[in-house]
Amino acid sequence: MQMKFVMPGLSLALVLAVAPAALAQKPDNKPPKPAGATTVTMDAKPAIVVFSGATTLSGRLSDNKAGVTIRLEQDTTSPFGDSFAAAGPTAMTANSGMYSLTVKPLVNTQYRVVAQASPPVASAAKLVKVRMRVGLSVSDLTPARGSLVRFSGSVSPAHDGRTVSIQKRSSTGRFATVSRTTLRTGTTKSTYSRRVRVSRDGVYRVKILGDGDHINGFSRLRTLTVGG
Repeated sequence: MQMKFVMPGLSLALVLAVAPAALAQKPDNKPPKPAGATTVTMDAKPAIVVFSGATTLSGRLSDNKAGVTIRLEQDTTSPFGDSFAAAGPTAMTANSGMYSLTVKPLVNTQYRVVAQASPPVASAAKLVKVRMRVGLSVSDLTPARGSLVRFSGSVSPAHDGRTVSIQKRSSTGRFATVSRTTLRTGTTKSTYSRRVRVSRDGVYRVKILGDGDHINGFSRLRTLTVGG
């Protein structure tokens, strides 16, 4: 035989109402979540620079603390990311945790910063690519039809012996090579010179292919208008 026990003066409905509330108030035995770890961000603008140009590396320390030293590190050898070394420039975080550094990479370079927090924390790495600088001059912007025009200029840094391509823009907007020449010996830069026969109007540029240290370089555009 099943026996039922009910406390005097306590209705069954009240017992059922109190039981869930009591269960909801059971202590939570899970350990508290630890506070978020300090982090530091970094971005590069622009991420592609022309040789001798500058880029700005900036970011923020997550706890907004001011006066924290930001040390810059770089890796200039491919594959990038396994040979970071101190790069010299340092910065201090502002009240917002923000910082900024300006650098002029000479070759393709992967950067990161290390915030001297406690403990120190490093940012994710960012690759800044360096485009070879190509100068271009033409001997005549309004040549007679069929005449020879001299294309000349320089490439920085020096890439003696490399080939440069003189290119003309087609009706579809693509550039096609019309002549090639070899870079001559220089000190901080290499030079080139080439005469090209011009028969009609056109937009020209000079291009050099990149290597392990730099990406493709392009000159500014020059428009030639052919006379009668």
